[in-house]
Amino acid sequence: MAPRKKESREPVVIDSGSGYDELNLGRLSLISGQKTVPANLRTWQKNIVTPDGRPVIITCSTIDQQVIPHGLDNDFMVGLLNLCFEAGLPDGPFTVSAYGLLKAAGFPDSAQYYRSLEESLVRLNKAQYTIDEGWYAQGTQRWTTQSFAQVSYLAYQRSTAGVRETSVITVQLAPPIMDSLRSGYIKPLDLKFYRTLSQPLVRAVYRQLDTLQFDDAAPSGLAKELQFPLMGWASRLGIVSDRPDNVERTLRPAHEELLANNYVRQVEITGRGKEKLIRYVFGPPAVSEHPELVSLLMDRGVKQGVAVRLTLVFPDRIEEAARRFDHYVATSQRPIGNRGGLLVSMVQRPEDFANLPGYGAAPSPGAGAAQKREARSGQQQVGTRAPKVDQDIEVLEARAQAHIEGLTGAALYEWVYRQLSVVGVMKRLSPHERGLLEEAIREGHVDGRQLVREMTRRMHAGVHAVEDAIADLRLQVTPQ
Repeated sequence: MAPRKKESREPVVIDSGSGYDELNLGRLSLISGQKTVPANLRTWQKNIVTPDGRPVIITCSTIDQQVIPHGLDNDFMVGLLNLCFEAGLPDGPFTVSAYGLLKAAGFPDSAQYYRSLEESLVRLNKAQYTIDEGWYAQGTQRWTTQSFAQVSYLAYQRSTAGVRETSVITVQLAPPIMDSLRSGYIKPLDLKFYRTLSQPLVRAVYRQLDTLQFDDAAPSGLAKELQFPLMGWASRLGIVSDRPDNVERTLRPAHEELLANNYVRQVEITGRGKEKLIRYVFGPPAVSEHPELVSLLMDRGVKQGVAVRLTLVFPDRIEEAARRFDHYVATSQRPIGNRGGLLVSMVQRPEDFANLPGYGAAPSPGAGAAQKREARSGQQQVGTRAPKVDQDIEVLEARAQAHIEGLTGAALYEWVYRQLSVVGVMKRLSPHERGLLEEAIREGHVDGRQLVREMTRRMHAGVHAVEDAIADLRLQVTPQ
């Protein structure tokens, strides 16, 4: 068993334009975007729909007479997510100074914001959420039910005047949030732009839209527009009103600011009363200052919109990630189903790919001529490997194969689900068909390992073979 990471005790601070958002938190919007809420609002429930169309019920309740999380709590939570990355995603609590958390949230160093910081941390620790079959677990690629407080552990120092810049704060984020961060269920967040937005509700609308815009089915990887029932959109954002005219009025300043910044180029509300719909048309794609890095990513399978976002947020990581990717492609003996997704992961989570067998980082500018020639030679001889590399890869693949052969029941289905998701099969099946497939694999009526091999082969044989493969799979799992 690998040693557990120790608690991070060194105060850390983040003050850059690059950052992350966890996709569940961004999509579910667990914190009300309103700057203020009624003082007696201690619980709420809302209904949303997952990206694959299933309804989800989310509830929030607080203790100790606390009001629900709202307003600036969103910003402090974004700060904590990014500080957690800075701390190395520790297994236990991590520590930061109050000043560091203010900076990570994008706020000035003032007594007012130190008071807000303390109040927010308490609310994030006291509010309990239950998400019914709506939290996506990246590891198993399944929707799960979760119940947690976003900050599961909290300790801090305060003087008689309250929290100050040197106060040490120790927090631990909820286990499902940490699992999600470690598994890479994240997206780049432009903290520089996020911090320019003037009010909590503007930032909440931006964060929600920016998460929902990411769409694997879109040609560029980013949706061009989104549409929602107006009252459902208000519920997502935590706007406390049952009157459509009040919701429109509340959202108007946020819309005006996002339009002025060209993040959206059109906001359209149509219909009458509670049947109104709201439609957002996104502005022109961001222009990268590093077109050569965009091309580098796109040449390796990353969609244009996602490539631009990555170069805006992580420009210093792209070239090294591409080198690691090229090495992996050249040495892997297994087909890579989603090349673009793999490279995105290498950019977002470089630490997960730090120990690729046989890989050495590019030579430094001061390296000798012989070392540089050796590196160039290795890049030119794609497909050739040193014996030690072959041995390392063979050992890893043998271990992986032995593990797969030993899977049964639910564990086997979870492995099949992941493999078929990578090649695009699972999204073609209805929830009912997925249930039939799970039952067939669990009971041994379908050989999951053979199914993955056959479906992977046929999914790479052209569009007609894909349709035939899906039809055959449906026949296999449908009761006769």
